[in-house]
Amino acid sequence: MRHTYSDGTLTIFLEGRIDATNAFDAEDAIGALVARFSPTQIRLDCTSLSFLSSAGLRIVMRLHARSADVRMVNVTPSVYEVLETTGVAEIVPTTRLMRNQSIKGLRQVGAGAFGRVYRLDSERIIKVYPPEASPLDKLERERQSARQAFIHGIPSAIPFETVRVGEEHGIIYEFVDAQTLGEAVTAQPDRLDEYATSMASLLRVLHSTHFEDGQLPDARGIFHNWVDVAERSGLYAARTIELLRQFVDDFGTADTFVHGDFHPANIMVMPDGELLLIDMGDASMGSPDIDLAGTFHVLRIAARRPGGAQRLTGMSLEALDRLWATFVRSYFGVEGPDEVLAIERRLKTLALPRTMGSTARSKLLAEDVRRRQAHELEQEFLAACGA
Repeated sequence: MRHTYSDGTLTIFLEGRIDATNAFDAEDAIGALVARFSPTQIRLDCTSLSFLSSAGLRIVMRLHARSADVRMVNVTPSVYEVLETTGVAEIVPTTRLMRNQSIKGLRQVGAGAFGRVYRLDSERIIKVYPPEASPLDKLERERQSARQAFIHGIPSAIPFETVRVGEEHGIIYEFVDAQTLGEAVTAQPDRLDEYATSMASLLRVLHSTHFEDGQLPDARGIFHNWVDVAERSGLYAARTIELLRQFVDDFGTADTFVHGDFHPANIMVMPDGELLLIDMGDASMGSPDIDLAGTFHVLRIAARRPGGAQRLTGMSLEALDRLWATFVRSYFGVEGPDEVLAIERRLKTLALPRTMGSTARSKLLAEDVRRRQAHELEQEFLAACGA
């Protein structure tokens, strides 16, 4: 039986048909390989597997029961249907075989911290993740999170298909004549305040939707990931990184939904005006402040970098500023400029872990500018902490 072994991972290539006629021999061959290598991870590569009977399913389940980490990868559509129908795909982590999708000539309609959104055709959008974003893990997490969000009544789009995009990976979402919120505002600027108010209403719905323990990850992990980026950059002192981690921990826990990357390029406007969410890779549960701080960072910090507003949201900076002001007033129920300013100051401080990490990895800033801004942010953070 074809196989490879590297760094504790045993990959076994299943081929042809596995049914009652050959299941015994197949299980013996798999068992021999496991005994030989004693792997910490087992990957069953199903690229060339055309059929898996109930006898084959039992092999997979017995292997899963005996081994700590078993996954089925590159599963063809026909085999995946069997795994999904029988419930095996809910027990054994499973990744479908992905087809290749070109984005050549497609119009980019938005971008987030770890991905870009393109219009695929009149009914579909594709979100593309770069290789450094651990795409396969992110895609699987997004699929699971989207499922949980849908079950809990959150207006979210369910990923339609995962694909390869050259060296990258992407998720295709199916829509009917949908626009990103950024596209909608650009096409109908006179409705900007209406869209901003609807955006605030949607976020309030998210922050009043409750989950049980374990149904979604801890939202603080979103900002801890940014602290990891900041630490790897070497731009911040070890003590600062330690304080950043404590700062993130102090957000505390909660059972309410957090999208994690809530901004106009990740909100779709349906023909009837309903708003739907895409990009569920950071969907989690925790403090609403994590969402609000993330939105502040995108709309008030990242959007001000060269070309940032158009690249991230598909909107002009002027329109984005107006959208933000109306959004804040509507979400928090305030009117006075002093109240808005106080909210912005608070969110700017809460967003510092993401802003510091984002600055550390930015490819839009010259090296001297990046280092200077990182130093200024570090001093701002230490002052906010009283350190």
